[in-house]
Amino acid sequence: MVSHGHSSKFCFSLTATSSSLSSQVNEASTKAVPKRFRPFPFEYHQTLTLLVESVTNLGVGVCRIDLPNKAEDMKPQEHSGETSKIETVQNYAFDDDSSPESLKWVIFVPGTIPGETVVARVFRNHKSYSDADLVRIVSPSKLHERVEPVCPLAGECGGCQYQHVSIDDQRIWKSQQVQELLHKIAKFEKESFPSVLPTVGTEHEYGYRSKLTPHYDRPDKKTGEIMAIGFQRKSVRKLIDVPQCAIATPTINEKLKEVREEVYSGEYRPNKKNKGATLLFREANEGVITDPNQYVTTKVGELNFRFLAGNFFQNNPYMLPVMVEYVLEAALKHSRGGKKMTHLIDCYCGSGLFCLSAAKSFAICAGIEINEKAIEEATANAELNSIKNCAFVAAKAEAIFESQERIKLKDEEEEGILVSEFPRESTVVILDPPRKGCSEEFLDQLYKYQPQRIVYMSCDPATQARDASGIVSNGYELTSTQPFDLFPQTRHIECLCVFEKVE
Repeated sequence: MVSHGHSSKFCFSLTATSSSLSSQVNEASTKAVPKRFRPFPFEYHQTLTLLVESVTNLGVGVCRIDLPNKAEDMKPQEHSGETSKIETVQNYAFDDDSSPESLKWVIFVPGTIPGETVVARVFRNHKSYSDADLVRIVSPSKLHERVEPVCPLAGECGGCQYQHVSIDDQRIWKSQQVQELLHKIAKFEKESFPSVLPTVGTEHEYGYRSKLTPHYDRPDKKTGEIMAIGFQRKSVRKLIDVPQCAIATPTINEKLKEVREEVYSGEYRPNKKNKGATLLFREANEGVITDPNQYVTTKVGELNFRFLAGNFFQNNPYMLPVMVEYVLEAALKHSRGGKKMTHLIDCYCGSGLFCLSAAKSFAICAGIEINEKAIEEATANAELNSIKNCAFVAAKAEAIFESQERIKLKDEEEEGILVSEFPRESTVVILDPPRKGCSEEFLDQLYKYQPQRIVYMSCDPATQARDASGIVSNGYELTSTQPFDLFPQTRHIECLCVFEKVE
């Protein structure tokens, strides 16, 4: 059990090197300076020796340096429409030295570990921070051990952020990042809510990903050649060629090799209009499928699911059944008053994963999804598994509690029941929204409905923390927070928060 009563394990209090700006080495760049490069406070490709203080929730190292000028004399050129990276992507640095009074300039360096001294090369200056590439490690960290990445492209490809970090440290960081997001975004005092539990993962650290979507750009105008098939490089919007992916399943890598040869030779190109395209590799019971419009099947626990290969379905088959079990355990727990949960509403239900998995333990389950194709899949999956107490409705989540569409179960002669008529004291609402989180309109209806329990799964703990603040302020208590390592070697975190109605 990782203790989170105090954030000292992750909120490092190290200070940046005291070297002034003038003492930093400036290596002349052989590349032309980009036209829109802002020359303050560092020159293009200027190298700096820095101490890494911490890591952000995007998996990027945080360094700080003293500038020679006083803060009031710093007047970087203004660019209309530019906003802070912290505001746009919630790049939160987990340390205790981030107050507005700090005069140190922040530099983000990927591929680093807290406690390391590194040489970094600046490639972009923003209004209040700079981005730099890692050049070399000067001295190792005494806090964490650096490991050798499995993939030779780990330092260049933007797909993985943590291959240089041990899996144990990756999972400790993820729990601590969730804890800090709940503190910084939701404004929960660290002593007033349950400590985030240790991140749950499986032994499949590599070779787990059952869906891969590499890209290629428009062929070269002169030669007609495709320059790369892969993923975006770190720090720049250019593709890096990826012959195989270390986190993809072995069978997907076999198919990837075959399709790459066909694409490069011109035999196979999904986009016939001489433009770039995204390739699909989905491993399922039928093998590795490359057609997004082909139906595939997979098994999760005791249930079979059928869906379009191109549609959303979680793509770590080793971790997925574990996550489902945690969701079901949270949903089925009796209330503090000893009342059994009888009804379930699965918002953003997709192909029906949570709703159908929980069906045998509830009297009635309703799945809501804006995507009509997904509702067709969910309904078909209920029939595929002979489940008769689940009904699925195509509707915006924002309108489910006001909907006049009655939930009528299969083979039932009665007129059905409105979602708003579910008994609130024994109803569980499962939320699994997209990365942007829940809309205000949906949350307002949820607050009015007041179910006994809210079980919230999220692929973005930052937006989840934002929503958690509103949920708690509207009559709920956060009873547990469980992160999952759905994507080892990457900064991505899946997180389950459980809220119970305050009696």
